[in-house]
Amino acid sequence: MKNGKQGQSPLPDRTATKKLYAELRPEYELLLYNIYQQMHTLAEEEGLSLTLKYRVKGFDSYCEKLVRLHKLQGSEMLQITDLLGLRIVCPFLEELEIIEKLIAQKFEILEMEHKAEQHSFSEFGYDSVHLLIKTPSFAGKERLPHSCDVCEIQLRTILQDAWAEVEHELVYKSDIGMPNHSIRRKLASLNASLTLSDLIFQEIRDYQKEIRQRGLKCRQEVETISCGYHSIDIAQLPDVDDGGGDKEIPIPEHLSSDKLEKLMFGALEAHSNNRFRKAINLYSAALKIKLDPAIRSLVYNHRGMALFALAEYNKGLEDFNKSIEYNNENARAWTNRGLAYRVLEKFDLSLENYDRVIAMNPQQYEGYWGRAQTCFEMKLFSRALNDCHKTIERKADFTPALELEKALRRQLF
Repeated sequence: MKNGKQGQSPLPDRTATKKLYAELRPEYELLLYNIYQQMHTLAEEEGLSLTLKYRVKGFDSYCEKLVRLHKLQGSEMLQITDLLGLRIVCPFLEELEIIEKLIAQKFEILEMEHKAEQHSFSEFGYDSVHLLIKTPSFAGKERLPHSCDVCEIQLRTILQDAWAEVEHELVYKSDIGMPNHSIRRKLASLNASLTLSDLIFQEIRDYQKEIRQRGLKCRQEVETISCGYHSIDIAQLPDVDDGGGDKEIPIPEHLSSDKLEKLMFGALEAHSNNRFRKAINLYSAALKIKLDPAIRSLVYNHRGMALFALAEYNKGLEDFNKSIEYNNENARAWTNRGLAYRVLEKFDLSLENYDRVIAMNPQQYEGYWGRAQTCFEMKLFSRALNDCHKTIERKADFTPALELEKALRRQLF
């Protein structure tokens, strides 16, 4: 990617270059903003929670890098590849690979580099993915010396970004030699701790996903069993990354104990594989452990669902009552209790529970959907249709609500 004219000096005249830089900077900023907007749109479409930062390299920084590269390379071939820079920062390691694929689909990647691969095990450089993507050229315009038609994209986790910012100040921009052996060891230890932290965060993320997926399957089974019209497969649990639903339960210290973790994993596995009696026994064993009220509420709610799946509706209802007793803000338990009352044909109580769910989470679809079904059972078709509309407004692709809406329209019109 050689740029510039043959024989061009590696250190161009500063005054003339500064004038050219000032002329070109607005176009650089527009070009970079367009790249930023494209990445922002891609991230939103994938439901990714990212931080995007972008900048056009300042003139002084550009000149300093020319001098530094000239000292290192002493060649006409030197290039500035980070005149345009975009940094993408994400919470978890798994998202780095997702973002790489999105970039590859949208842009032409000219070069990719994993910075950690440059360091030996004893060095303290931290990982970061750097990509160079091709950008449109400014046709008919003079090029800034030693620049090229690329944008550098850096991909980092939050912890990688924190390390890189500090390292940039301590090492990259410093005019002092590398720190002594003792300091190097401390930096290497810190690097290892940050790397381990990223891995642990990812493990926790994976653990949460597994629990939610098993919980989703359990809820789907309960709703399917209770459904009066078998063509509809009902799911009460919202998508994992929809930003709503129940508030996140703070994890107490004893939750990490091996005994409770094994019991809950075993119970959820049995539950999701329709071994409901085994699941009930494991949930019951978990309830004998000293638990935070919010966790106890969660376990009662799951045991209630397993009892419900065995058509032991009154026992399931008792567990939903207990779940609400221990955590009055557990919207899942209120939703399930509304369902239980509907199956037991206590329709007024069912409506009261769904009203409470809607009051807690008015932007979520579950309360409206549950109330729509209860109204349908009560032959309150206009009210059911209205709640179907509200459900679809909040979850446009929810097939059961779409199907019920069609059935109600046929009934009413």
